[in-house]
Amino acid sequence: MRAGDADTAAAESSSEITRRGSMAVVFSEDRARVLLLRREIFILWDLPGGGIEPGEDPAEAAVRECREETGYEIAVDRLIGTYRHQSVYGLGDQLTYAYRARVKGGAPKRIGLEITGLRWCAIAEFPGGLQPLQRRIIADALLDQPQAFERNVRFPLWKLYPARVAFSIARAVNNTLRFLLPKLP
Repeated sequence: MRAGDADTAAAESSSEITRRGSMAVVFSEDRARVLLLRREIFILWDLPGGGIEPGEDPAEAAVRECREETGYEIAVDRLIGTYRHQSVYGLGDQLTYAYRARVKGGAPKRIGLEITGLRWCAIAEFPGGLQPLQRRIIADALLDQPQAFERNVRFPLWKLYPARVAFSIARAVNNTLRFLLPKLP
């Protein structure tokens, strides 16, 4: 952990890591824009990413998740850092690996149940629904530090619990729709 990081909590979390995730900060060639997507929670903009499969390398997970969510094939340039934070998917903490990346192919994917929007956003004009964790990861990616960051980010509980409820409801609705849609005439 870097000494003097004001954003890094002094005390480590006592919660167990119950989820591992991987995200990609995909910049435009001029690094003036970043690729963001809107999750099934319509007000939440996010970086491409998701859970790491058992035995999967975190960098490979970032590439896979970006392809699945956006349609773009990316090349990972470097590890930005690891970010420990409370999981919105359940109890415990999540350890998120964040990578800086660039597009090497593919095309934008149509929106669907999990992803309801996709756009390139100017670094100076992020949408209101982009949360502080993602803003921190993007800021770290722009720093060009040779050493990866290790950050412990804590969310206010008044934001965490409603987010857990909203994500649980959205996942249940999406899973129900995925089950029913193939059966519709």
